[in-house]
Amino acid sequence: MKKLVKIICLMVLISGMVGCKKYLDINSDPASPNVPSLPALLSPAQATMSRTLIFDGRATGAYIQFWSNTAVQEVYDIHNANQAGSGAGNQGWRDVYQLQGPSIDLIIQQGTKNEQWDYVGVAFALRAWGFQYLTDMHSDIVFKQAWEPNRVFFDYDNQETVYRGVDSICRRALSFLLRTDGKGNQSQLARGDIIYQGNKDRWIRFVYGLMARNYHRLTNKADYKADSVLKYVDLSLASNNDNAFVPHSATRNDDSNPLGPARDNFSVRRQSRFIVQLLDGTILRGNATPTNRDPRIRGMLSLSPDTSFISPNMTELNGGYRFLSPSVGYSIGTTGSLTFRRAPSTVWGDSAITNPAIGNFADRTIGKFIFRNNSPLPVMTYSEMQFIKAEAAFRKGDRATAYSAYINGITAHYDFVNSANTGVNNYIPISAAERNAYLTSAAVKQNPGALNITDIMQQKFIANWGWNYLEQWCDMRRFHYYDVDPATSLPVFNGFQTITVFSAFNGGPNMAYRVWPTNFSEFDWNREALRKIGALNQNYHTLEMWFSQP
Repeated sequence: MKKLVKIICLMVLISGMVGCKKYLDINSDPASPNVPSLPALLSPAQATMSRTLIFDGRATGAYIQFWSNTAVQEVYDIHNANQAGSGAGNQGWRDVYQLQGPSIDLIIQQGTKNEQWDYVGVAFALRAWGFQYLTDMHSDIVFKQAWEPNRVFFDYDNQETVYRGVDSICRRALSFLLRTDGKGNQSQLARGDIIYQGNKDRWIRFVYGLMARNYHRLTNKADYKADSVLKYVDLSLASNNDNAFVPHSATRNDDSNPLGPARDNFSVRRQSRFIVQLLDGTILRGNATPTNRDPRIRGMLSLSPDTSFISPNMTELNGGYRFLSPSVGYSIGTTGSLTFRRAPSTVWGDSAITNPAIGNFADRTIGKFIFRNNSPLPVMTYSEMQFIKAEAAFRKGDRATAYSAYINGITAHYDFVNSANTGVNNYIPISAAERNAYLTSAAVKQNPGALNITDIMQQKFIANWGWNYLEQWCDMRRFHYYDVDPATSLPVFNGFQTITVFSAFNGGPNMAYRVWPTNFSEFDWNREALRKIGALNQNYHTLEMWFSQP
């Protein structure tokens, strides 16, 4: 049908008789609405967010060492970015511009017409989220001309312009969400709102969370505004009850968690050395004896089959929390062999060397943490906001506020881990006694005076692990991956592995700072705009972002 319509339009345009829209108006049914309802538009626009985050996380998760790949010198492990905009890392470009964008435009138009200001406010919140996401992934993006009609080519705007624009869009979102007139109400908004079920107050807090992210990205700027960050964090998520989740019913592929076993997006991705050693005691307590483990390890990571396998030759035995290092890869060997038993398991469960349930949407018990078919996926959490607050207060010199937020962030993430594992087979919830023992251990600083930036960022990495790829990548780039903490004379992300093998396209030992726009549109149709910003150069992905520069 689409092909037929295109042919008809082409014939009509060539003949010059009449516009295509007018020609096709003969098929319109005045009794049928031409615009979908606001709930029908809003739900898919929200659902898109989890796919964007997770699909792009296949690339960014390797950059930040959430995990490493089973293949030797896999493209993202060696900080390449798939030139010409193909592969992982480009999902958000397509989702925000093609899937979210037109729907948000319609919500704003129809919501304004119907005086449903709550829908309009949520639509602007999603638009701000989308633009912030895209610029933090790609740097320069199409901003001012986005979705402009009758345009074939689109100019790119620089990141500074987009950052200011996101701030303005957030303020527009708030202006509508705070309105008390009009015809909107919670029950109507709840029909389409799968994230907050129509709760405007929580959407207001979410927008302030976006503003906190936007302002906090600029820590390297001379005019970084710590007080503004603190203000927006305090106006944002007030507890884990305000966490923003995209739910998944897991009845089929399209409504299942992209991290779940049924969709099989992460079979080749295994937990990294960095996250294992942050949780097993190696980095934060000096060694990996079982008593030094963070209790969260059992809820977040997967044990390998060597857990109960005892042999005097296994000198690296740490209870089975195995890991991969970037660009090394591994082969699991023969079933029952020593190599097999010591291989890192998949994210879907202890001793799960291979995916146990590809395509199995019916069984929702398989998996753990957020790696289950029906697990809701977070878009923003209270613990993230608290770690942002801790860093902002620390930079301001307010150690008391920084320390309080640091402890709040850790405590909130403990509750998050327990909640995420509700219903997981054989999961033993972390008790208050276990949590308190950890909080009073050497892994956690015991007073404001002892706190340093490394403590905050290491705990934030743990809380971000598995889902908050973009926030963590922004953190890594703000600290240029290996910046040193003056208080310790060690890297802020102490334990983050040094990359020794780089892509030949990187122009040397240069880390990835951005990814290319998708070839779905840009390299095929908008190539001149890419040329203007230098995106046709093979090392474009290693150029530092505006937000991370002084």
